[in-house]
Amino acid sequence: MKVLFVTSEVTKLYKRGGLADVSYSLPAALARLGVAIAIAMPFYESMSTKNVICVGQLALDYDRRRELVFIFRTTLPGTKVPVYLFRHPILNQYDGEKIVERFAFFSKAVTQLYLYSQDTMGGPYDIVHCQDWHTALIPLLVGEHTKVGHHRHEETIQSKQAKTILTIHNLLYTGESGVSIALKLGIPQSMLHIFQTPLGPAIRLMEEGMEYVDRVTTVSPTYAKEIMAGKHGKSTVDVFTRRGDRIRGILNGIDSDAWDPRTDKELPRTYSATTVIAAKAEIKKSLQHSLHLPELDVPLFGFVGRFEGRQKGLDLVAKAIAAIPDGQYQLALLGTGQKSLIQEFIQLARKHHTISFTHTFDERLAKRIYAGADIMLIPSKFEPCGLTQMIAMRYGTIPLVRKTGGLADSVHDGVTGFVFTEYTASALIVGMERAMAAWNDKTTWHSMVKTAMRQDFSWKRSAKEYLALYQDLVKGSS
Repeated sequence: MKVLFVTSEVTKLYKRGGLADVSYSLPAALARLGVAIAIAMPFYESMSTKNVICVGQLALDYDRRRELVFIFRTTLPGTKVPVYLFRHPILNQYDGEKIVERFAFFSKAVTQLYLYSQDTMGGPYDIVHCQDWHTALIPLLVGEHTKVGHHRHEETIQSKQAKTILTIHNLLYTGESGVSIALKLGIPQSMLHIFQTPLGPAIRLMEEGMEYVDRVTTVSPTYAKEIMAGKHGKSTVDVFTRRGDRIRGILNGIDSDAWDPRTDKELPRTYSATTVIAAKAEIKKSLQHSLHLPELDVPLFGFVGRFEGRQKGLDLVAKAIAAIPDGQYQLALLGTGQKSLIQEFIQLARKHHTISFTHTFDERLAKRIYAGADIMLIPSKFEPCGLTQMIAMRYGTIPLVRKTGGLADSVHDGVTGFVFTEYTASALIVGMERAMAAWNDKTTWHSMVKTAMRQDFSWKRSAKEYLALYQDLVKGSS
């Protein structure tokens, strides 16, 4: 089975967020299961890669011009998975004003590679697995529109061969664009699902993908149910009403080698489930010292992630800080993001001597917080999957999460963590108080810590589910 895994980012090559981690770990896990998988991604100007060779070029028409895209080949670091890098001036940068057009161009280039793969890539790919809105136009461009009854066009050879999957990592980002993109791609507007905005007619790349792709997956079963119910936007409800039988939630995993307290060189000391209690106490003191927090024996909460006002629940955290008296707990925050939130938490850290806020991206400090904190705060308004709670449990840190998306699927209340339902500061405060009370009962707490560390969130489980999905598609299962 040959699979082309198409993404905008891959850890160890170029990383913007959690998608990069998935795009590294899932192909590696699938390769270990015997899948002949290759990755396609842009060759950004800022990437520094070794052992890269140019293997050819593609000619494609875009914006009424003939463009040449050079294809380079490298290997996913630490694996034998081939990576095809697409180099063109349009693809030099990830973001910018024309980000949607940039990834529409990339999608057309990947389509050309797919169409030529029978002659140039050692045979055609059985599956094209697209990641998020950046690559969601590929099913349409490879001819999948001929499979969908409400668009009747002459069927092409590639549409008979193509089996496509679109994985939705976060429906907050949909790749909205004006309809002029159709002219640039050379496709009729009648094939698109146009809606009106104050600035004129527009499309969403994510929705075009959902309309045409063979299967849609999301990164957790609960998130799949939530988006089908319209909890993350009404615009997708019609699509899911028509194509709900093609949608499946598969919980993400984590790289259990990269996140392993037994071998983590970034920690003051390594530990396992049998040595976790003493080790975490030592690492906690080291963390308090390095963050200039009082070295007190109180519950230490951690927060590691993007300061994103629409998703991460930091408005609840700010209200909880104001409500819970100083001295009962400590809080170590790490991350970058929205300027207004950054300024708010800088001021909170100045006001409260029990709060530390580090405004940067620092993987070494992140690992020390995962290992040294007692409780990890994840009060998200929504969370498609979330990796933070899985990493925290791997390090023996108990997650406190809101019941949404992958958080609901991976944290068991009172067993491996604490779960609250309502998106309110009072619900978070009750959750924090529950966690602090449990922390004070050392027998209960130590049992929870060891139970959390025994959870298996490796990619092996998730990869087996994707392999089964691939096999169903190749066999022609509906």
